Amino acid sequence: MARKKKSKKHNLAPGFRSEERARLIRSRRKVILFNERELSLIDQYCEKFSVRNRSAFMRDIVISHILQQLDDNYPKLF
Repeated sequence: MARKKKSKKHNLAPGFRSEERARLIRSRRKVILFNERELSLIDQYCEKFSVRNRSAFMRDIVISHILQQLDDNYPKLF
């Protein structure tokens, strides 16, 4: 049985204006180079945990690490 085609609808609230929607489009590119061992490790992880979208996976890992570092280094008064 053939898979049903996914529609390319945005998962944004209907109240979003076109300017706000345009700001959320990913148009900036960063390139990461891995050696063979690192790539093999990433491939094993993705296979074990059924990661289908590797770019979303990489974005999630990088952003979560940055947010954790910012939270850890937040100035405290007491």
